[in-house]
Amino acid sequence: MGNLRLDTVVRRQDSALARIESRFGVPITLIARSDVSVEAEGIAELLEFVSIKDTLLSIWDEERRGRIAPFWGEAPGSLAAVVLTPDFHKGSGIPVGTVADARGFVVPRAVGNDVCCGMRLVVTDVTHDELAPHMSALKKRLRAIFFQGQRDIPMSPRQREALLRDGLFGLHETAADNQGTGIWRYYDPARELHDLERVHFNGALPTDDTFAFASFIRASGKNDGRDIQIGSVGGGNHFVELGRVDELVDGHAAHAFGLARGAVTIMAHSGSVGLGHVVGGHFMARAHELYPRGLPHPAHGFYVMPTWGPLAAEAAVYLSAMRNAANFAFGNRLFLVLMAARAMSEVLGRTVETRLVYDAPHNLIWEPPGGEGRYLHRKGATPAPGPDPFESPFQYTGHPVIIPGSMGDASWVLAGLGNEALLASACHGAGRSLTRGQASHVSDDVYRQSTGKLDVVTPIDPDAPSLRGRRDILEKYHRRMKEEAPYAYKAITPVVRSVEDAGVARRVARLAPIATVKG
Repeated sequence: MGNLRLDTVVRRQDSALARIESRFGVPITLIARSDVSVEAEGIAELLEFVSIKDTLLSIWDEERRGRIAPFWGEAPGSLAAVVLTPDFHKGSGIPVGTVADARGFVVPRAVGNDVCCGMRLVVTDVTHDELAPHMSALKKRLRAIFFQGQRDIPMSPRQREALLRDGLFGLHETAADNQGTGIWRYYDPARELHDLERVHFNGALPTDDTFAFASFIRASGKNDGRDIQIGSVGGGNHFVELGRVDELVDGHAAHAFGLARGAVTIMAHSGSVGLGHVVGGHFMARAHELYPRGLPHPAHGFYVMPTWGPLAAEAAVYLSAMRNAANFAFGNRLFLVLMAARAMSEVLGRTVETRLVYDAPHNLIWEPPGGEGRYLHRKGATPAPGPDPFESPFQYTGHPVIIPGSMGDASWVLAGLGNEALLASACHGAGRSLTRGQASHVSDDVYRQSTGKLDVVTPIDPDAPSLRGRRDILEKYHRRMKEEAPYAYKAITPVVRSVEDAGVARRVARLAPIATVKG
């Protein structure tokens, strides 16, 4: 499908929605206005994934004929629908911005290694005017805390196990193990317990075991042991960003979310780092091993794990391990925000108070309530639930939807509308317009114009005297910066307008970037 022409497969339905034609009979809906770019490579990759429907039926046919060992049991799995969000672009196997409604099976490769990558947003009691004079000192503290060995996150074996099994609630239950030590000085148990209702899934997914993480749990065995995983931003498009609320569109919802004009926010975009890689790698290989012997392996490279029939226990093990990694990711984002709040507290000389707006995952498989055998897969897409039918902070507003822009562009907070026809899903960012390879070859002049006014904190300070003459280090630094520069991403306004026009979520507040921490 390398020469795919968009006009042969994309059929516009209205100003915000288009239908993607395929021979597989799976409804595919694209959320994107005409001013949002759509790449042919991404559509081609998506159609490769959707061809999994032929594989499902082929296995079922061979099973009914008695040519292979039982795989499905009484009925085959099916791919009911696919929704593509406006940040849709080619990924690694499956496009970023894909939401798939699968029945009777899960696909580990559709989530990949970055399990529960997601976004956490808090609003602080700091105003931009208060923070601005301290930016130079703040950048130094952020670099020291995030990259120079000053994270200071002690965790006992009991706390690690509680996090993997019970997510943020497990952290709350075991917080006393290191109370008053390191980053825990900034952890308020009462506040964090109260904030769980502002975390998707309450920050705790059910698990059956702790998979292969015994050594991680045990670590040094010390009550205040440290490790290199917790508090890691990660690479790629992961970040921690300080911003300011610079526009309110829906004052009622903004007040309910705790957003006031001029307030400084902290946004953390990260996932399960090394733990997610262990889960993704192991179960992608395991799904490959389970493919029926004697059948040619599919060219698309996606291997399913049935959630019913004789192999259902295999999928259950995967889902439990995936939730271990997801629970870790919720905890990791919490610590990243605490680390940023700590840096602000230290440079301002006072305790910075925070209030959680929302925390939501992007890469995950889960079962919607009442949907027996139904497994929604989100890859680079965020949930957009509407108002809750019961008492909650979002009973009258809908759940917050956080859509970040590039390092130099605004981010948006919206309120979800619960549009089930579009699988209640929104984009998780602006989406790339250039691959990392393409972005790294942009001219130095364009690169300098795009990034010259940005405050970016990375593991190294390119202006440090010790790096003068270290051309090798500086070239690597600038190459990585080019890959994530603003020009590599779509403009945020058409993307957010697409979400709003499609009835997925409505705009609430715009956040302007102040400084960004990049791994």
